[in-house]
Amino acid sequence: MAQGSLARSSLVMVGGSMASRALGIVRAGLLTAIIGTIDAGDAFNLANTLPNVFYLLAAGGILNAVLIPALTRAMKLEDGGKEFTDRVVTVALVVMAAITVLVVLGAGLFVSLLSGGRGAGFERLVLAFSLICLPQIFFYGAFALFGQILNARNRFGAFAWAPFVANVVAVVGLLVFIAVFPAPQVVNAQGQPLHRPPDQWTAPMIWLFAGSATVSVIAQAAWLLPALYRSGFRYRPRWGLRGVGLGGVSRLAVWAFVGLAVSQVGFFITQWVLNTAVARSGRPPDDPQRGTAVYAVAFTIFMLPHAFIAVSIITALFPRLSKAAADDDVPALKADFRRGMRLPLVANVPVMVFVMVAATPIVALLNPGIDGPSIELGGIILVVMILGIVPFGVDLLCYRVFFALEDGRSPLLMQAVLTTISLTGGLITLALEPQWAIAVVAAGQTIGNVASSATGIILLRRRFGLLGLAEIVDSTARIGLAAGGAGLLAWGTMTVLSPILGDPTAPSSWVDRLFTSGIVLAFAGMLFVIVYLALAHALHVREVRDVADMVRRRIA
Repeated sequence: MAQGSLARSSLVMVGGSMASRALGIVRAGLLTAIIGTIDAGDAFNLANTLPNVFYLLAAGGILNAVLIPALTRAMKLEDGGKEFTDRVVTVALVVMAAITVLVVLGAGLFVSLLSGGRGAGFERLVLAFSLICLPQIFFYGAFALFGQILNARNRFGAFAWAPFVANVVAVVGLLVFIAVFPAPQVVNAQGQPLHRPPDQWTAPMIWLFAGSATVSVIAQAAWLLPALYRSGFRYRPRWGLRGVGLGGVSRLAVWAFVGLAVSQVGFFITQWVLNTAVARSGRPPDDPQRGTAVYAVAFTIFMLPHAFIAVSIITALFPRLSKAAADDDVPALKADFRRGMRLPLVANVPVMVFVMVAATPIVALLNPGIDGPSIELGGIILVVMILGIVPFGVDLLCYRVFFALEDGRSPLLMQAVLTTISLTGGLITLALEPQWAIAVVAAGQTIGNVASSATGIILLRRRFGLLGLAEIVDSTARIGLAAGGAGLLAWGTMTVLSPILGDPTAPSSWVDRLFTSGIVLAFAGMLFVIVYLALAHALHVREVRDVADMVRRRIA
C-alpha cells in the first residue's frame, strides 16, 4: 500500500474510533438517564452484556482462531480466494446462527444463575431484555467476518465507521423512547429521582429500549454490505470445508481463545457477586443497594483514557515489536518494550491523578440523569479502578510482546492470575456486609491488574534478562511529581468552586448537574493541564516531548 494511502487509511480509522467513542459517551449517558442504576438498570446491564460475552467466546474460538486467519491467507491465492471465502462465510454464518439459537434457548438458565436471587420481578425483566438482546451474537459475528474480508481487501473506512453508525441508531432509539415514554416524576424521601422499577416496564417499553440496542448491532453489520459489494465481493453459498486448509489452526490462536475464555469468567463472577450482594442487603426500595449498573458506569469511564492513550500507542508499536521478534533482535524488542511502557505514562499518570481528584463531577457530567447516591458511589468505584490504569496498560503491552513472539501460554498465565484474584475477591464479599461488595470487586480488578502486569514483566525478564526498567522508574517518579503538584492545585480549585456552584450529587435537574460539573471540571482541568506541563518541563520529563513529536509526525 502506498504511503499516502496508508496515511489516509490510518486517519479514517482513527477518526471513526474517536467519533464512535465520543457518541458512545452520549449513548451511555442516555441509557443511565432512562433506566437508572438500580434494579432495572442492573437488569439491562446484565442482559445487554451477555451477547458480548458469548460473541467473544464464539469469535475467539471459531472466527479468530480458525476461520479469519485462514481467510486472510486465502486472499493471496490466484482467484483471490473466492471459493474458499464463500465456504468460510457459509460455515461461519451457520455456526454463529446455531450458537445464537442455543444461547437464546438457554437464556433462562443463564439469568437464573447470574441474578443472585434478586427476586422473580428482576429475573423476568432480565429474561425479557435478554431474549431481545441475545440475537446480537449473530450480528456481532457477521460484523467481524465482513470486516475482516474488507480489511483483507484494503478497504478500511466502512469497518472503522460502523460502530459510529451503531451508536447513531442506538441514540436515536433512546431519544424516541424518551419522547414516547417520559420519565415518571417520582422522588424518594431525600428528593432524589426514582427510575421505573422492574414491574413498571411494559412490553412496548422493553421492546423499544432493548430493541434499539439490537437494531444498532444489526445496522453495524449491514453498514458493511455496500462496501463489500463495491470491493468486488460477491457471495455464493458453498458447503463443505474438506481440503481447504483449515486443519492447520495456529497454536497461538488456540491459546488466545483459552485465555479469552478464562477472562470471561471474571464477568460471571462480577455479575453473580454484585447481584447476590443486592439480594442480601435487604435495603428499602427507595434507597436500595447499588450493583452492576453503577459498576458499569465507573468501568466505562475507566476504559476511556485506556482506549485513547495506551491502546493507540501500543497498537502503533506492535508492528515494530513484531518485526524485532521476527528478526530475533532482542535489543530492539527491549527498547520498544520500554518505549511502550514510558509513553503512556505521560498521559495515564496525570489522568489517574486528575480522576482521583475529580471522580464525582466526572461521573455526574457523563451520567447527569442518575441519582445522587449512584453518582457518589460511582465516583468512589472509579477512584478504586483508576489506580490500576497504568498496570492495565502494561498488561496490554505484555500481551502484544508475547503475541509478537508467538507465545500464547504466557498471556494465558497472566489472565489466570487476574481471574484468580477476581474470584478471591468475589468469595471475600460473601463474608462481608453487602454494601462493601462493589468496592471489593473493584479493588479485586485493580489488584488483579497489578499482579497480572507484574507476572508479564517477570516472564519477560526470565526470557530476556534485564529489561532496563530503571529508566521507567525514574520517568514515573518525575511524571508522578508533576501530576501530583497539578492535582493539588486542581483539588484546591474544586474546593473553592464547589460551595459556589453546588454539589453535583445533590437533588437537581440534569441540566443543573451538567452545568455544575462542567464548570468545575473545565476550570480545574485547564489549571491541571497547564501546571502539569509546566512542572513536567521543569523536571525534564522527556517523554512529553516524545509524545508531542509522535503526534506531530502522525498529523504531518
